[in-house]
Amino acid sequence: MTKILIDQDKCIGCNTCSLIDPQVFEMDTTIYKAKVKHQPGKVTESVQSAISSCPVGAISASEEWFIS
Repeated sequence: MTKILIDQDKCIGCNTCSLIDPQVFEMDTTIYKAKVKHQPGKVTESVQSAISSCPVGAISASEEWFIS
């Protein structure tokens, strides 16, 4: 499973990610920075586009490994 992460220290609140994929990203209006609204479970084409389009590189995808 993939987890989408946003580095709040890097995010400049440009809203690009939420315009590209509004089902996954949204703006937190209290701090005016992006946040993940819904974890998609995998990197879709629109999520990859949002990652690539972030002007400050604040969005990343991390593989989560669970040991049972």
